[in-house]
Amino acid sequence: MKTLKILIITGGTTSERRISFMSARQVKLGLEKSGHQVKLYDLKKGTVSKSMTKNFDIIFPLIHGKQGEDGSLYRSLQKLGKPYVGCEPEATKKAFDKILSNKIFDQAKLPRPKWKIVKNIGDIKKFGFPCVLKAASGGSSREVIILHSEKDTKKNLFKKILSLQDKLFVEQLIKGTEITVGVFLDQALPVIEIVPPQGGWFDYKNKYSGQSQEIVGAPSVDRKTQMLAQEIALKIYKKFNLSPYARVDFIVSDQIPYVLEVNPPCGVGLTSQSLFPKAAAAVDLDFPKLLDKMVKLAYENKLS
Repeated sequence: MKTLKILIITGGTTSERRISFMSARQVKLGLEKSGHQVKLYDLKKGTVSKSMTKNFDIIFPLIHGKQGEDGSLYRSLQKLGKPYVGCEPEATKKAFDKILSNKIFDQAKLPRPKWKIVKNIGDIKKFGFPCVLKAASGGSSREVIILHSEKDTKKNLFKKILSLQDKLFVEQLIKGTEITVGVFLDQALPVIEIVPPQGGWFDYKNKYSGQSQEIVGAPSVDRKTQMLAQEIALKIYKKFNLSPYARVDFIVSDQIPYVLEVNPPCGVGLTSQSLFPKAAAAVDLDFPKLLDKMVKLAYENKLS
């Protein structure tokens, strides 16, 4: 196949702007190793237009957070008739809205922590502690706080989340082993176990500080539970129509993999050390090879 001209759309204005650039720079290097011509474009500097994209074969959207994951960017690219790496706009919109995705999980009777939509402290107290407060459109564990007791509602982060212009919900805090399962082209990848620093959890700081351990093969989780998690991840991937790739996060307690959330393509970290590429590497898809397969698939779909 010919060398492809690829435009990576990154940056944007979300709280995950810095992480988007981290992914974009490493994806650029990975694609260049496969011989492609790659350029980065910061969406903060403009909008997606025909003139901006016309000289490129493929668009690779890499904006984490609302701008990338709510479906609007994919929708714009579809209107321009440009092939892109990612799923259908409506699919990522459903996955990004955590309240909507929770309802879909419930309808599918998947194991989930008990949860409820809340608007104020009174609603949270009625739900009970310990619990986890989340914003429906939050990302990268930024708009999340664990509330062990009412005392934690005095924290600045709690007040910040409660003041967001977003829907909020709480879910039961389940203690267990954190795992994640990537899915690529209808195949569940090996399970990765996430071990945060002692006394911590996989929040924004621990995700990007390098202090968490991410172990392919999840040694703390038995094989039967791993296979069940992979089965559930594949079911979610198909139900949401997230092809070509996605990632589902779980907490395992008493050999039950409880679904926490699903990450659509723009929400899946794509640095060489991110969870999804680590799992792909375990099945002989190193980072450049994984990226090359993604862009070639998008280009072939354009021709079909």
